[in-house]
Amino acid sequence: MIRAELFDHIFLAAAGVDIGVTRATNQDEAVCCPEYGFFAVSDGMGGFVGGGATSRMIAAELPGQIRASYGALRREPTAERAAEILSGQVRLLSDRIYGSMNSRGRFVYGATFCGVWLVGRRAAFVNLGDSRGYILRASEKGVRQVTNDHNVAAALVEVGVLGREEAVRHRASGALTRFVGMESPAYPETFVEGIGEGDVILLCSDGLHGMIGEDLMYECLSGETSPEGAVGRLIAEANRAGGLDNVSVAYVRVLGLK
Repeated sequence: MIRAELFDHIFLAAAGVDIGVTRATNQDEAVCCPEYGFFAVSDGMGGFVGGGATSRMIAAELPGQIRASYGALRREPTAERAAEILSGQVRLLSDRIYGSMNSRGRFVYGATFCGVWLVGRRAAFVNLGDSRGYILRASEKGVRQVTNDHNVAAALVEVGVLGREEAVRHRASGALTRFVGMESPAYPETFVEGIGEGDVILLCSDGLHGMIGEDLMYECLSGETSPEGAVGRLIAEANRAGGLDNVSVAYVRVLGLK
């Protein structure tokens, strides 16, 4: 069991990254700072030469930034403040990558990002791109996507041109409209959710949600009692479905109050 200073619940957590079945290299990363109640995944953009380097940069830099900003969160321990801090950190990192590595509109470095910071009895989600955050409520029989995909397919769903299921396999799903390293200024999106005993939080790259549907995702999350077992089964199911991409997963199961 894990205790984070500013999160009211104890919890269990695990994360995993897998190369998949068809890819020769891995460009996904998972970030775990359980002592701070922070978790994230990042997916290096396959069409960019520096995609894997970008996700590795995110994984290397964010833990230090979380530690450095924890004092500010202590002074105002709310999920809204956590979302504001994390969004600012991701925006600054993205703008720095764009300014120093993606000059004159020539994009070489890019990655998606989805993170969650647990504070009080709430969770602050921040994302750029199509890596997703989900919640499985203890009282519900299904998973719910919290974050929005930042790609052309999602925009077409929003205006009614595509259905949600059509968008999963549509070629426009690979065309990101926001990502780490995008033209400055970057605009991460934030979401705040209440969290209670028995709830499960899942962060994942499109190597998972692009391969398995939400029904199977729910089956994996509700059918496994250990975090490591749930992460392992999710990755195995993505690979069983074809494993067309790298997979990154971060999992948190919320237990009782401290």
